[in-house]
Amino acid sequence: MLLERFSLWNARNERVSTYSRGMTQRLALCRALLHDPDLLVLDEPYSALDEDGAALLDRELETLVGGQRTLVVATHDPERLAAFQTARLALA
Repeated sequence: MLLERFSLWNARNERVSTYSRGMTQRLALCRALLHDPDLLVLDEPYSALDEDGAALLDRELETLVGGQRTLVVATHDPERLAAFQTARLALA
């Protein structure tokens, strides 16, 4: 189901070494979400994603925020996450 949502289903039989950087990033997100964790720590999750991949991640984060889950996200683009955040820590 995650492979379908992250547009990787058709590439499921290919070696990961043949994936583009964006596909590898989407696969890492699938792996992070696989067991439906209560705590999700993401480091630059938008890295290497094209606009479609970034929009897909936005939709996924939006669905995750409403549940009983904690997300900790490190990003250079905090404004992109402003709609999802309940708290923000900025380091100088």
